[in-house]
Amino acid sequence: MNVAGTQADDRADRALCEAGWRVCAPHERDLRPDAKAVRIIHPHDPGLHVYLLYVDQDLSGLVVAGADTADPRDLIAEADRLAAPLAEKHPKRAWQGRSLPFRYGTNGHVWRFRNALDAERLDGTPAPDAPEGGARSRYVFAPARPAAVARWKRDAARNPEAPTLRARLRRLPTVLLDPQRQLYEAQRRSIEGLENSLAADQPRALIQMATGSGKTYTVVQASHRLLEHANAHRVLFLVDRNNLGDQARDEYRDFVPAGSKKALHEEFPLKHLSGGKSGLADSDKIVITTIQRLWCKLSGQPLPEPGSEGEEGFEADGTAGLTAGRPEVLYSAELPPDYFDFIVIDECHRSIYGTWRPVLEYFDAHIVGLTATPIGPTFAFFNENLVSTYSFEEAVADEVNVDYDVYKISTRISREGSLIRATTSTVAPDGAIEQLNTVLAHVDRVTRTQHWRQQEEDEAYAPSDLNTRVESTGQIRTIIKTFKDNLFTEIFPPQVDLGTGEVVHERKVVPKTLIFAASDRHADAIVDEVLRAWDGVGDGFCKKITSAASRPNKAIRDFRNKPEIRIAVTVDMIATGTDIPALECLVFMRDIRTWSYFEQMKGRGARIIKPEVLKQVTEDALCKDRFVIVDTVGVTEHAMVDARPLVRDGMAETPSLERLLKECEDGRPLSADDVATLAGRLSRLGRRLDDEQLARIEGSAGGRKLTELVTGLVLATDPDRLTGERVRAAVGDAVSGLPQADDLGNAESDPESAEDAIDAMLIEAMRPFMERDALREALLEAARERRWIKIDHLSRDGGVIAEGVTDVMRAERTVTDWRKYMEDQRERFTDLRIAFEERWPLSEVRERIDEVLGLVSPPQQRWTRQRLWKAYVDFGIARNGRRRGAGLPELLSVLRFELGLDGDEFRPYRDTVELRFQEWLARQETAGATFTEDQQEWLRRIVGVVATSATVSLDALDQHAVCRAEGGWSKFREVFEGGPRTPDELIDELDRELGA
Repeated sequence: MNVAGTQADDRADRALCEAGWRVCAPHERDLRPDAKAVRIIHPHDPGLHVYLLYVDQDLSGLVVAGADTADPRDLIAEADRLAAPLAEKHPKRAWQGRSLPFRYGTNGHVWRFRNALDAERLDGTPAPDAPEGGARSRYVFAPARPAAVARWKRDAARNPEAPTLRARLRRLPTVLLDPQRQLYEAQRRSIEGLENSLAADQPRALIQMATGSGKTYTVVQASHRLLEHANAHRVLFLVDRNNLGDQARDEYRDFVPAGSKKALHEEFPLKHLSGGKSGLADSDKIVITTIQRLWCKLSGQPLPEPGSEGEEGFEADGTAGLTAGRPEVLYSAELPPDYFDFIVIDECHRSIYGTWRPVLEYFDAHIVGLTATPIGPTFAFFNENLVSTYSFEEAVADEVNVDYDVYKISTRISREGSLIRATTSTVAPDGAIEQLNTVLAHVDRVTRTQHWRQQEEDEAYAPSDLNTRVESTGQIRTIIKTFKDNLFTEIFPPQVDLGTGEVVHERKVVPKTLIFAASDRHADAIVDEVLRAWDGVGDGFCKKITSAASRPNKAIRDFRNKPEIRIAVTVDMIATGTDIPALECLVFMRDIRTWSYFEQMKGRGARIIKPEVLKQVTEDALCKDRFVIVDTVGVTEHAMVDARPLVRDGMAETPSLERLLKECEDGRPLSADDVATLAGRLSRLGRRLDDEQLARIEGSAGGRKLTELVTGLVLATDPDRLTGERVRAAVGDAVSGLPQADDLGNAESDPESAEDAIDAMLIEAMRPFMERDALREALLEAARERRWIKIDHLSRDGGVIAEGVTDVMRAERTVTDWRKYMEDQRERFTDLRIAFEERWPLSEVRERIDEVLGLVSPPQQRWTRQRLWKAYVDFGIARNGRRRGAGLPELLSVLRFELGLDGDEFRPYRDTVELRFQEWLARQETAGATFTEDQQEWLRRIVGVVATSATVSLDALDQHAVCRAEGGWSKFREVFEGGPRTPDELIDELDRELGA
């Protein structure tokens, strides 16, 4: 065998040994019961080695190992060809006397695995529901442990018709998912979509469900079905933060499967891998943790204790424990690749599959993603396999979420910025005018150190500088005061009896409110102003909850449960995932430009809550039928992009500018990655500097601009350019070997290797930073200045504009934009008009409606029937209509009005149905038909059904509450039996005449 083949065999040997197999030659095999991988020469190809896998002394599988360059797909195909002959050669040893089912192909680097039982019964006959072409092979990190193979054999013996997990996934029972607690239709669709995907052997599946619509409960249900009916070995639930793991644990522990008296965790043990002493047991069937803690367990590193210093590095986008850009994954005997059958990733729109992708792909498991806001990288990782989708608007319509209103607060400084004057005029007691120098506090963002400095000259700052370069005490104070003054008059106004004008109910207790701040320092300032505005309250009234605060997870629990905490201020920590159902108000004092992140933040207020539970923390609240977004930065006005939220992907610990420049000072050449990082840091720094600072840097760089220095760094790390250097070096080496080219080789133009050429490029780009002390100092000084934020306590704010944005102005804009859209899509709406005029069946009308609405997608304008109807009510077109809970009939009335089908006046859909009914009755009377009193009452009920659902059917008579209460379809049939038309014919006629 060649050297490459020998090395591949060595790697295959090591991998098998690591997995617990005793690798031996045929003559070394003995009768010991341990698992063995007996190495033999391929019967026809001496370049291949074959390993016979013995478990419990049964010949159960084989491995075909080839050279480094061999394709693992070809090698596993060779394993398929050998599986039957080898079983026939060892008839007394072959498990079940059949072709060897567990097959591997490897070149020593990559392993592929095929379980033939995925497509066969245990007796070797094809399964009737097997995929076309037989069992599918898949990539695996390493061969399975003997214990795993033994478990597969036991499972197959217990269920010979569906001997593997994948076979059982194709046969999940179609029983009621949860007869004790009715699932939302969206949850049911999600579970069915997931199971259909698993049955098709799709390795990854993505579930999109609106925030607050029960994603975790959906997965709990699905987990039970997989453990109970598919005999899954173990499920891993990955969360973003440890406190979200607590929530998931409680959801699992509270679930009692239908027909069982035991909670789920009593039947399938549950482990929340959260603290330093947490360990995993073979009996654990459901494991909850963060990806960072899983990595620690996988790599043998200690786990941090909950609440310990540095714990945030093991959550969200933390990279604790990593020493390189991505984790280097090695085989772990404690957590082998076959440890989990399913991995669920909660909030999977984050960077978990960027930095941590190798950890996920280490396990031979199906991966299921949960998110309310999938973005491009999310779809890519899950192979575009979106198995179900459920939007926020659908959740509101189903009363799974509550809708929201927007209240906008704008101040002069928020709109225009301000001017800090170097001196201030003041009048002395004797009448003399004095000029006082302005002295302002400068606060270090990191250490909170405060210094007072004199303002040398007048300085203007723009709204975009707020909370980045300057913090305006007056602006924060004005916003908080305006919020307080209008809280119970405009934001949560008194409920008034429309008939008498009397106040029926008014709020006095501040609703649970979450304020989003721009930074930890900004959050401190907001807390101070809240406590100042609500004079007389204690520190417990308003709490800062950020990762930098003390015991943030406990603070979240306290805010959720304790009535005395009314307002919380956060930056990112409660922005996603955290469940606080009693929240009724979100105040945005930081801007968000990404659609997905804004949707996540908005979702904190969308969760429903039972009135009696709400009253436990907000005593004067009657119910939660909406929440309010208080927009102080225009976050609800500008367009947003469909980009990832605050994802800090890439290098585990990005080197600081100070560290990079220190290495330059020491004369140590930087790697290409570090040079690229330096370029990025300097580029961002340059965009924040003023002309004076840039001129200072240019002078210290010998006249070269900062942009020129950054460009040099970028070119030196450009992949295409580096590849070109490698090619040129290779050509130079080849040419230098020719006799006529002896004089071409020289140290400068023909480096000894491509790496020398690349190093030379990097050193040349780094030369200014290595040689010029003044340049390094100027850059560090400029960077340090950015760490300080100036506190403008002098500018007085005013010019407050406070208004609800769900009023006539916003509604007018929505109606105007919708009408323009209808004009732009004239041909499609013409088809819809024809469908209305010709009275097409409702299903075809809805198909046309879905088509025109489906052309508008997030994150741009998002028209839905709920938002359109609300706009038509607010704008006064749909007078006296209820603003919320719009269904299909309301949308039909809007469309009929805009298409001119009901004349110039807006006609509610119920009126249209009533008019059609009167016309139908008139035709019946003309034809001589009469109806008894009972029949007339039933006809009126039919009118009510059509008015609320735009159609009527036999099933609807049993489903609609009013009809069901009077006996449903059977009673209707009895009342109309013996008439000129059968009851079935009458229902069909009324559906045609009254509906759509």
